[in-house]
Amino acid sequence: MSSNQEISTTIDGLIVKGIITFRSESDISVKIISPFSGLTGRQHIPYFSRPYNSYLTDYGDTVAMNLLKQLSDLGAYINENQAFLKLQLSLHFYDCEYSNEESQKRFFDSSFPFLVPYSLKDQVVEIVKSWRG
Repeated sequence: MSSNQEISTTIDGLIVKGIITFRSESDISVKIISPFSGLTGRQHIPYFSRPYNSYLTDYGDTVAMNLLKQLSDLGAYINENQAFLKLQLSLHFYDCEYSNEESQKRFFDSSFPFLVPYSLKDQVVEIVKSWRG
């Protein structure tokens, strides 16, 4: 697999599609395009681990598929819990100050039963904000 290559997998009978948007020896980025959109996951290999792993190998293919599955799980949770997440957003962000780290921590800790990676938090907030009309 290379950059800008479409990838897909089946999760619980649902076809999930994504694109590897960036791929180098040390970094990989995957964007989910179906059945959800608006989420891009990233992973990095520190310099001291590069002699052992590289995203340009089969290891990168495996990581890309794992990122796609994680994005699919997060997207499914967001879609299934829209009303709850909209309410939580209004409770935790005062005066629409979405960059406040304390408010973000409260929102994510009380809204998700799993850890949302830091690199995805702004993307999740943007998705939920877009529902507010």
